[in-house]
Amino acid sequence: MRTIYLKKANDDVVSHCSCGDGRVTFPPQQDCPWCGCGWLFTCITCRKAFTFAEGVELDTTWEDLAREDIRNSWRAEPAAEDVAAWVAAMREILSDVKAGRKYVILDGAVIPIHSLGAQFDGWHSHHDLESLPQVDALSDRSVIEKLLANRDYWTASALPDAE
Repeated sequence: MRTIYLKKANDDVVSHCSCGDGRVTFPPQQDCPWCGCGWLFTCITCRKAFTFAEGVELDTTWEDLAREDIRNSWRAEPAAEDVAAWVAAMREILSDVKAGRKYVILDGAVIPIHSLGAQFDGWHSHHDLESLPQVDALSDRSVIEKLLANRDYWTASALPDAE
């Protein structure tokens, strides 16, 4: 079975993962998205973060990916209902991913890097950005501290139920 999925694209901006394929985990976002969990992908194997991912075709099933991710996270064999929930959620998150294209993640949304900006309500905050900050950080690293890792940005834009 062929599955369209995401793996680490490169080492640009932030990249702590040195795994061979760097497949992404289910987004591990917590209530502190400025720490990186709201704007970095995480590797399914080493659990380390990176900025850019690319769509790839994998010769595996969604269920196999779920079991591997859950095992690596929980250090336990996953229950069938946990695998099913992971698959349903991850298929939705990655529904628009195309093989060969590059992406960033922001507040639960996987966004193609060629997008002109981002206007949406995420898991934590409302975003109204003219450009993608991760892409901007390629030429201006100060964007990380000014926006992505800026607690004030995230708290000021927090949705009512995220506060």
